[in-house]
Amino acid sequence: MIRLFLPPEQITGETASIRDNDHLHLTRVLRARPGDFVLLLDGKGNAFRARLVSVEKHATTAQIENAVRVPPEPPIFLTIGQALGKGDKFEQVIQHGTEAGACAFVPIRAERSVVDIPSAKVAERVTRWRQIAKGAAEQSGRSRIAEVSAPQTVQESLRGAANDTPTLMLHTDETTVGLRAALEGWSVPPARLLLLVGPEGGWSPTEVAQARAAGALLVGLGPRILRTETAALVAISQILYSMEIEHHANSWPGWQSDTDRPPGFR
Repeated sequence: MIRLFLPPEQITGETASIRDNDHLHLTRVLRARPGDFVLLLDGKGNAFRARLVSVEKHATTAQIENAVRVPPEPPIFLTIGQALGKGDKFEQVIQHGTEAGACAFVPIRAERSVVDIPSAKVAERVTRWRQIAKGAAEQSGRSRIAEVSAPQTVQESLRGAANDTPTLMLHTDETTVGLRAALEGWSVPPARLLLLVGPEGGWSPTEVAQARAAGALLVGLGPRILRTETAALVAISQILYSMEIEHHANSWPGWQSDTDRPPGFR
């Protein structure tokens, strides 16, 4: 079934109005017609099964049939601070990271980033990034759209993190610990987490010092050298796997001990 995120104000009572780019995508790309069913999401966790009743030039009207339960969001709000890289690397991280379960993305203007975005083009680029996040959320069955902010420096992203948000910085030197060890070190998994992923040339000594001063833990992904966009996705997968296993292990009512848990959840 076609999934569409709509602003909450476009869903009123038993009727939904699909307009602008959503209308064009629905009618011109997906070739939807009256009588087709769609799943409408308001970005707040609510979803509705609706039937298209009219397709006009500038808008499509849908009749809401019933509310629908959708899969829950990940148990941890994971923000990815991804250093800007060449080409469409940041877009890849948004798309695939959203599919994997990341909840927010911060483009980082790292000292060793080989590209930057002119101030005049920032708004346009952020709009595009948010559209990519929206499309990825619709495609992957998320109930919320991942947040995407304007570019920041490492120090700005560290200052912007909430006080209860621990930070992990992907980095490789003799002081780092493995990501798995870091995740297993929490007696109580955090509700939010900021992960910083460096550019092709790695973090500068100044940025590493800033992260350490802010209390960030430097972690590594093992002996192999990964591309920056690959490192982000490997880390997202490991973090969410670890947190979701922990979440299910603690919430499944039938598990009284480790021996009660099925394979893969021990």
